[in-house]
Amino acid sequence: MLKKHERTFNFMQQLSDSAAVSSAWLISFYIRFSLMSGGNPGLGLYYVRLTPLILILTLFFFYKNGLYISNRYYSWHREIMSVVFSTLQGQFAFIILFFFAAPGALSRITLMIYFIVSIISTITVRLISRNIIKGMRARGKNLRHIILAGSSKAMAEYVEAVHNIKGTGLCIVGWVNSSGLASKYNIPEMDINDLYDSDKITIDSRTIEVDAVIISYAQEYQDKQKKILKTVRNLLTPIFILPDIAYTFIGNRIEDFEGIPMVKVNAPHMGNLGAFIKRVLDLIGSTIGLIILSPLLVIISIAVKLTSKGPVFYGQERMSLDGEKFIMWKFRSMKIDAEEKSGAVWTVENDDRRTPIGTFLRSTSIDELPQLWNVFIGNMSLVGPRPERPVFVEKFKDEIPAYMVRHKMKAGITGWAQANGWRGNTSLEKRIEFDIYYIKNWSLMFDVKIIFLTVLKGFVNKNAY
Repeated sequence: MLKKHERTFNFMQQLSDSAAVSSAWLISFYIRFSLMSGGNPGLGLYYVRLTPLILILTLFFFYKNGLYISNRYYSWHREIMSVVFSTLQGQFAFIILFFFAAPGALSRITLMIYFIVSIISTITVRLISRNIIKGMRARGKNLRHIILAGSSKAMAEYVEAVHNIKGTGLCIVGWVNSSGLASKYNIPEMDINDLYDSDKITIDSRTIEVDAVIISYAQEYQDKQKKILKTVRNLLTPIFILPDIAYTFIGNRIEDFEGIPMVKVNAPHMGNLGAFIKRVLDLIGSTIGLIILSPLLVIISIAVKLTSKGPVFYGQERMSLDGEKFIMWKFRSMKIDAEEKSGAVWTVENDDRRTPIGTFLRSTSIDELPQLWNVFIGNMSLVGPRPERPVFVEKFKDEIPAYMVRHKMKAGITGWAQANGWRGNTSLEKRIEFDIYYIKNWSLMFDVKIIFLTVLKGFVNKNAY
C-alpha cells in the first residue's frame, strides 16, 4: 500500500515540478519580450514553442539527481541544492542543443531570468509539498513501518535519529534482540520467529505491513546477525544492514570494485560535486573579501611596520587536507624572536611576546585576514577545521582520540568550533568534537551558517589572544 502511495506522491511531485518549470519558462519570456525594451516578440513566440524541450531536460536531471526519491531520507537544504544543480544542468544541456540548432537566436537575458524564476518557483513548490507531507506524517498518515534487529551502537544512533528528527514518517513497530533498549524507547520487543517468512506482523490485534527490516549487531555478535539474515532471507520486504565498525568517527561510504562491495571507513560524505561547489564559494568569497578589505589590509600593514621591527606578514607551517603542509599567512603580531628561546608554544593571555598592535590584532582576529590569500590559492577554505602546526599534530595525534580525522577536510579560516567559542587556549577535545560534527554533517548551507555566525560573533572573542 505504501509503495502505491509513494508512486502517487512521485507522480504528483512530477506534475508540480512540470508546472513550476513551464511557468518559469513562460514568465521569463513575458518579462523579457513584453516588460523589457528591445525584445523581439517573434523570437519570444519561437522560444515558447521550445517549452517541452526545457521541461524534458530539467525533469531528466531532477530524476538523475535523486529528486524523486522519498524526501524522508534527506534534508530540505540538500533538496534545495539538488534543485539548483539540476536546473543548471538542464539549462546547460538546452544551451548546447540550441546552439547547434540556432546559434544566433540565443537570448542570454531570457535564460538568466528563467534560471532565477525557475529556482524560486520550483523550490517554493517543493517546500510546500514537503510541509504538506510532513503534516500528514504528523497525523499518522504516510508512515513507513520498520522492524529493528540488533543492539549495536549504530542501531542506537539510528533510533535516536528517528525519534529526534520530526517528519521522517518512520514508525518502529518492533525490535528483535534489543538488549533492553526497546523498553527505553517504548518499542515492542519481538521474537525472531515473528519475522519468519512473513511481510506482516500482528501487534495489539492489528495486522501491520512491514516496509523495511533494519539489522545491526555489534561485531562480537555476528553469529546472531547471520541467524537473523537466514530467518528473513525469504522476505519480500527491503532489508538494510547498518554496519557496526569500530573507530569510525565521520561515517562510511560503500564503494564498488567489479561488483564487490567495499566499506570505506571514515570517509566524508562530500563528493566531487560538493568539493567543487565549496571551492567555487571559496574563490568567490576570498576574491570579494580581498577587494573589499584591501584598504583595511593596507592600513594594518602600515601599522604593523611602524610599531615594531620585522616583516608585515608572518608565515607559519600548518597542516591541512590529508596531512598536506602549507604556509599559512598572518599579520605579524609577535616580536620577530618570539619563539627563539621557548620554541613552539601556545599563545597565552597577556603574552609578553606580542607587539604593541599585536594585542589588538589578535583579540579582533584581524591578524587572520591574510589567510584570504591562502583560500584564494587553494591552501585553505573559508570554513573548515582550523589548521595546526605539524609539531603540535605529532603531539596530539596519540593523545586525543580521532584527532587526525579532522584532516579529512581542508582547513579553514573559521569553523564550527570557532563559531561556538572553542578557540585559543580552550579544550582541544571539544574542538575535535565540533570539527568531527562539521565534517560528518557538511553541507553548503552549513558553511553559509558558520560564515554568518563568525561575522556576527566570531571575530571578537574572550579566548582570542
